[in-house]
Order: sequence, then C-alpha cells, then structure tokens
Amino acid sequence: MTVHVLLTADNHLDPSAVQYGPRRFERKRDFQQCFDVLVNFALDNRPDLFLIGGDFYDGILPGNPTRAYVAEQFKRLHEKDIRTVVVSGHHDTPRSIEQGVSPLSVHAKTGHITFLHEPHPTPRTFHFGNETINVTGMSLNPSLGPDQDPLQGRRVEHPGDVNVFLTHYPIEGFEGYFGQETHIAKSSIPRDFQLFASGHLHRHQKNTINGTPVIYPGSTERASFNEEGEEKGFLWLELDKTGILHQEFHSTPARPMETLDSRVTGEGGSLTRQIEDVLEKRAGTEKILRVRVLGKLSLEQLGTYKRSALMTFCQGRFFHVEFDEEGLNVLSMEPLESLPRTTPLEELGRTFQNLMSNVKEDERPLVHEAWRGTLAKLQEEGVS
Repeated sequence: MTVHVLLTADNHLDPSAVQYGPRRFERKRDFQQCFDVLVNFALDNRPDLFLIGGDFYDGILPGNPTRAYVAEQFKRLHEKDIRTVVVSGHHDTPRSIEQGVSPLSVHAKTGHITFLHEPHPTPRTFHFGNETINVTGMSLNPSLGPDQDPLQGRRVEHPGDVNVFLTHYPIEGFEGYFGQETHIAKSSIPRDFQLFASGHLHRHQKNTINGTPVIYPGSTERASFNEEGEEKGFLWLELDKTGILHQEFHSTPARPMETLDSRVTGEGGSLTRQIEDVLEKRAGTEKILRVRVLGKLSLEQLGTYKRSALMTFCQGRFFHVEFDEEGLNVLSMEPLESLPRTTPLEELGRTFQNLMSNVKEDERPLVHEAWRGTLAKLQEEGVS
C-alpha cells in the first residue's frame, strides 16, 4: 500500500508585521494565502496524512480572525477524511505555565486535528485498509539547553507498517544549524523509519541519516531577508514499507524580497537623487525591498540625503521599503586632537584627586586611604 503525505512546516500564521505599518494586514494575509495553496492542493489530491512540523502560528496568542480562519481550514480537511497531524515549535509552544497552552490545543479539542503536544516521542497509529501508519510526534521542549539532545538515550519504537517521525528542531549536518541551540545529533536519528520530518529551518533540504530519509520542507512564506533567494513551498510524498517512492516540491506564492546595495558618492550631486535613480530601475509593486546605503561622505554631502523624500518616492513603486544606513561613513571635517600620553597610575592619581576635591573634609581620609590601597595593589601587580 502507498501512503500519500503532504508535508509542511513553519507557516508562521498571524505574524505581528508591525514594521509594515498600514500594510501589515496585507502582509499577514500573505501567510494565509500561502497556506490556502496547501489546503486547496490537499482537497484536490486527498493525501492520507497532512503533516505540520511546528511553528504553524507565529506566536502563542494569534488573533481571533486568524484562529477562525484556521478552524475553518482544518474543518474542510477533516470533512474530506484527511488526517492532519501537528507538533508545536519555537513560536507556538508556551514557555511557562503563565503562558498557558499552545493555540493548537484549541483546534485539537474539535477533533479536526491530532496535536502531539508532548516534548518526548509520542506515537499515534492510523489504519488504512489492512496496514497501519505510525506517526511519532515530538513537540519542542523549551526547557532544554543548547548542549542537550531531545532524542539522546531515547528508544524510539516503530510499530507501524510505515513509520514517520515529526518534530521541530535543528538537526546536525543541515544548513542553518550553527551548534548554539538545542539540536538533534545525527547519531540520534532513529533507524527503520520511512520518513523523519522536521520544522525550524526555513530552507527546504533533505539528507539520509542512519538509513532514514530526513527532510525539512522549509517555510511557506519568507519571514526575513535571509530567505530572499529561497523558493518557498511544501512537499508531496508517496511512501510504502521500503521508504519514499516519490516526492514533489510545490511552490507557494511567497512575496518577493530583495536587498539593494546603493553606493553613493559625493561627486554625484544629491544623494537622494542618486538613490532614486537606482530605485527606479528596480521598482516592483509586489516587492519588499531593503536598501543598504553605502559610501564615505562629508557632513555637508550627508545633508543631501533625505530618507523621508525617499519613502515618499517609493510609495506605489514597492510593497514596502526599509533603509539601512549603517554602511554610511561620515568623514569629519576637523582633524581630531591626539590624546595626551599618560600611564595607568597617572590616570588613577587624576581620578582620586578629583574625588578628593568633591568630598567633605571628614571623608577625605577615607578617600586617601582607598587611593593608597589601590595604588599599592596595582604596583604589586607590576602596573607602572
């Protein structure tokens, strides 16, 4: 028997999007529209399993409009006998008792999804004809330290005819894992699983570890400029007892993001006009653009740079633009005076002399004693 699986992760529904100002609600809809593509694809192709590998929501307190939208999508999938299985990740796992429970728990109570909320491997068996499909889920454990492996020393059972592991962690050996956060080591990847799927890393990538196919489907919408060159989407997989028979990556309509390095010079007249000329050539009404302004300028030349005028110029030409001026180096018109040559003990003496002149008469012996003690200690250490 062949099992059909739609695999996704890192959907990040209902991001705050505050940086987009009045267009933040349009930006929120971008994430929903990408998820719409998944739901409609599932309704057309009827997978046996719809797997979501964490960070489905961008936070643990999504707004009611988004909750209502999600509830309707999960209901549509459930009514077509599509089994939706979810684990939570860094964004939709509560970090404390005060934060309550994951918003995914509310959807689980409707019976429309299976939410494997435990931070340890939890198997769930599904029956398709005469065969069983085991999905072992493990949600994020926010209490683990960077040097801890959530699977280390754990025996992971594989009781089904086809076995799938679903979680949300960086895994050793994949691009995006830098060794500074809780992660799963290669040696901990269980054997005899037909699929090990994880969320958290937003770039789609795959490998085979300990004989098990390990896959990140990647995110469905771009969350930062670090992802501007990545294709976004989800996976359609066909599995049987032998492993993955077929896999397809399907793109989602993620909004384009682009970084533009604009190098300005004092010889080209108005800096604002220089940047406007470059922006005109890269205009795109659907594009989110980051402009990094670079160059060495005098203070007088910097006076021709008007960010407010550039923001006005960009309206109607881009969806959103942000400016980064950290690369601008303003040259001083006056030479800097060199500092006087001095020694640590001279600076110590100058500091205590200032203190002596600002304290009351009866406090001076204490300050003088502190001065002598500090001076003696520094001299013992060889400071001159």
